[in-house]
Amino acid sequence: MRAALAIALVLAHAAAFAQALAPARDGPLVPAPAALDVGFTQHLGAELPLTAPFTDSAGRAIRLADELPRDGRPTLLMLGYHRCPQLCGLATQGLLEALRQSGLPAAAARILFVSVDSTESVADAADKRRADLGYARVLAGAGPYDPPAIERLVGPSASIAALSRRIGFVYRSGDATARFAHPAGVVVVTPDGHVSRYLMGVRFAPTELRGAVQAAADGQVGNISDRLALLCAHLDLRAGAHSEAALIVTRIVGLATLACFAVFAWRRRESR
Repeated sequence: MRAALAIALVLAHAAAFAQALAPARDGPLVPAPAALDVGFTQHLGAELPLTAPFTDSAGRAIRLADELPRDGRPTLLMLGYHRCPQLCGLATQGLLEALRQSGLPAAAARILFVSVDSTESVADAADKRRADLGYARVLAGAGPYDPPAIERLVGPSASIAALSRRIGFVYRSGDATARFAHPAGVVVVTPDGHVSRYLMGVRFAPTELRGAVQAAADGQVGNISDRLALLCAHLDLRAGAHSEAALIVTRIVGLATLACFAVFAWRRRESR
């Protein structure tokens, strides 16, 4: 009974201590957000909507087909948005790094980033394209610089929706901090505009990228990727902040439990 009472007192003090340490929040606790219905539904072999109109970073009105190389090179297609504060920039940098390390020429494939935010401007696309080229220049170091073939597009909602549906890119509206929740990854496209393979995440193995580029250049359609795509999504910060108290409680309870076991072991030893 005395041991049980001691444990109860420890837990009560731990809870009070955690509550004191947790930062004060205005308003009620916000529940953790539910799982977001976003991700890739892999449509291997699907043809892109090649007639969909977009605008490139120079302000030229184009069709999607105009951005696919006509010399047999594949396209590395990425969807997101140019002002994304989270994974979009990391994914683009990861792709440039993998391409640099793959042993392929910088222009072996065309990198095409399409914004899913119809409110973004040509200036947004141009700014990010300059940043992409600048990062590629940094990766080249002091050696000879062969700039990658990279373009960024903006477009109307209808074109964005058509492209997203065709490649299975499922995204949702976000909030003021992050306008969209969406998966991060690369869709490898054959020269004639068909989906060849999906590379998930924001970092890509150079050997895997090289194999995907070479297979797509030959018009091959690969296998479904079993890697889970990272999600670029803003989560409610208030919900996360309230978890600090729970984390402190967990740590203190763990220490209290160890202490109780130690006392119990010591008392058994003394009673022998």
